[in-house]
Amino acid sequence: MGAFPTLLADREIDAGTDRPATRRGGEGLRIPTRIPATRAQLRAAVKTMAENHIADKQHLNSRVIPSPPAAGTSEDLIETELKARSTQQALLVEVNATLAAAIDAELVLPQILSQLTERTRLINASIYLLDREKRQLRCAAQSGLPTVEPYRTLALDGPGLVAWVARTGEAVYVPDVSKDARYLCAEPRAKSEYSLPLRAGPTLVGVLNIESDVDGIRAVTRKLVDQFASQAALAIDRSDLYKRLQASEERFRSIFEQGHIGVALVDLHGRFVTVNPALAQMVGYAPPELRGLRLTDIVVPEERQHTLDLVNQLLEGKAERFTIEGRCLRQSGETLWCIMIGSPIRDSAGHPAYTLAMLLDISERKKAEDERARLQEQLFHAQKMMAIGTLAGGIAHDFNNLLGVIQGYASLLRLRLPPRDRIREPLRMIEQSAQRAAELTRQLLQFARQDTYRAEDVNIGEVVGQVLKIVTETFDRRMRIETRLATELPRIIGDPGQLELALLNLCINARDAMPEGGTLTVGTSVVTLGSPDASYPAQCSPGDYVRVAIKDTGVGIEPAVLERIFDPFFTTKESGKGCGLGLATVYGVVSNHGGFVRAASQVGGGSEFTLYLPVSARSAELPVEAPLAQAPHGSGTVLVVDDEPFMLTFAEEALKELGYNVLTAADGRHACEIYARQAAEIDCVLLDLVMPDMSGMETQEALRTINPRVRVILISGYSGGGEAARALESGAVSFLAKPCTIETLAQALKTVQVVNGTDTDRPP
Repeated sequence: MGAFPTLLADREIDAGTDRPATRRGGEGLRIPTRIPATRAQLRAAVKTMAENHIADKQHLNSRVIPSPPAAGTSEDLIETELKARSTQQALLVEVNATLAAAIDAELVLPQILSQLTERTRLINASIYLLDREKRQLRCAAQSGLPTVEPYRTLALDGPGLVAWVARTGEAVYVPDVSKDARYLCAEPRAKSEYSLPLRAGPTLVGVLNIESDVDGIRAVTRKLVDQFASQAALAIDRSDLYKRLQASEERFRSIFEQGHIGVALVDLHGRFVTVNPALAQMVGYAPPELRGLRLTDIVVPEERQHTLDLVNQLLEGKAERFTIEGRCLRQSGETLWCIMIGSPIRDSAGHPAYTLAMLLDISERKKAEDERARLQEQLFHAQKMMAIGTLAGGIAHDFNNLLGVIQGYASLLRLRLPPRDRIREPLRMIEQSAQRAAELTRQLLQFARQDTYRAEDVNIGEVVGQVLKIVTETFDRRMRIETRLATELPRIIGDPGQLELALLNLCINARDAMPEGGTLTVGTSVVTLGSPDASYPAQCSPGDYVRVAIKDTGVGIEPAVLERIFDPFFTTKESGKGCGLGLATVYGVVSNHGGFVRAASQVGGGSEFTLYLPVSARSAELPVEAPLAQAPHGSGTVLVVDDEPFMLTFAEEALKELGYNVLTAADGRHACEIYARQAAEIDCVLLDLVMPDMSGMETQEALRTINPRVRVILISGYSGGGEAARALESGAVSFLAKPCTIETLAQALKTVQVVNGTDTDRPP
């Protein structure tokens, strides 16, 4: 009777009572919690179970096969039923144990199906698993007669009892397969078939199909198969969950191990528990070296407390996440910029148990941002200089017009006075003052890169030597002058006068920074700037540059002042000791030559200004004619065109003083009208370059349509953008810069060769 506890797995009589007493054991198996008190009670219970089973069997089979009269409840029937139940329950226990021990249910499905077919004498048993995405049923396990290959995979929407059960979700018992069209005739010996769905809760995972070679399958066998299916479905579902969990863990581990973002698990004490290789490589450690260190150990000291406060807020439940941008510390002591993201990992009770820290290296991004900021600053500076240059150009035009009137009338009055008249000297002083004012305007234009310059082959060593000669002869003897000059320097293309002015301005500034004496060092060398090089402006091309450095041991410049030293009219000197155009002129001259200036200074430690001038060819602009000391008289007719009334009046009086007939026009259109009427008598046109409505260039072109050989002298207080050079190239005879003396004007007219109206270039 040792098998009785197993036989009573479905129902048991509690000793001393009539109540069932069962509990779950294993996976879906009910085992007795108490053993019956006496053998008599046990046999009575078994007898009742057998009778109930026979009644159930008769009821289930009554619709298919007529049941024979009940066999009664004899001892033989009871023993037979007990033996069958014992065999079935033993099978279920074995199946349950096999499935419980298996991680992958598919590996043991053939084994448990083999046990099922052997114990129940079925000719075939198959388990089909459902693939919802492909809408297919795949034969995952089979025992008994071999399954025909075409039936290894079934379409969910196709024929057959298995597909039918998968679609409907209901079990189907066919006692005679020859009478059911759903049977696929895979095995000719099959006479009956039973298919039932495999469910894990509400989810259909597959279909269990059995076949028998006898008419009908006993109800007790079908009930056993039902229990078998329940256990198999749970095991398949559990196995599928395990596979998905394993795949998820593999994906997470792959991301954790192979990701480029640093990831770490930090405990409640702020120490690393687990780190991925990316984080370890980021901070220069091996992963084992980081375990046990604190998160704040890889943060720069000045940011550790802030980081610790954020982590504590997470662990105290005051925040759900933090994101900070800061600097991390590598094992070597180097720093790198990182974005750190922290979030809590909670336990089953919802309390923070760990902190998940993720670090992203943004050092390259920070470098790019710094470079972008540097270029943007250069752009803003260039735009500021351009705006100031435009303003300077406008001021220069109007200012030089006024200076032209002042200097012109002063020279005209001087010409009219006797040689020994004492008024001549004050007039000469007026002319000199106007000329100095014109020089100030010229410096503005040089700063704005809007003034023409003489482009010639320049030996920069000779220019530096000339400046050193002036400095040595004129500076205070308490100042020591040292030189570090290269023996040979390549020539550059530029204006030696402007370069000399720029270098002299720097030396004067150095002298003013050392009122009690000091050391002025002038050095030259050749440097090659590569590409890309962040040390020079983006508009400067890579190549060879002549480097001229002027260094002093003076008081130095404060950082706030250093940022503005090249701004026009910005000066820290006392009133009357500087106009603020010295360094602005240096900036303009060097920029005009395609180079750039670098300034470095330390308060109390002196200053150093370094000029970089490119060794490259530049197209030369035509030089401005230098005025002569004489004012030769002439004859003929001159048409004067100028929008400035005072300048127009001066030109008219000055030309008449020199013996010319004068016609005047206040704008280009009026000038064209006059020239169209009197071209035959006009020997020369004195034309202002910058005028409203119709510019000097446009007026010159219009005059050429009337007379292609018209002689034009261009005059202007502003020659920005190379217009003067283009005008000369287009056929103008000469160009005069305002202000000019009467001698300059007379010499320009002489070059036109107007002689008593006999000019052969007049139109007929």
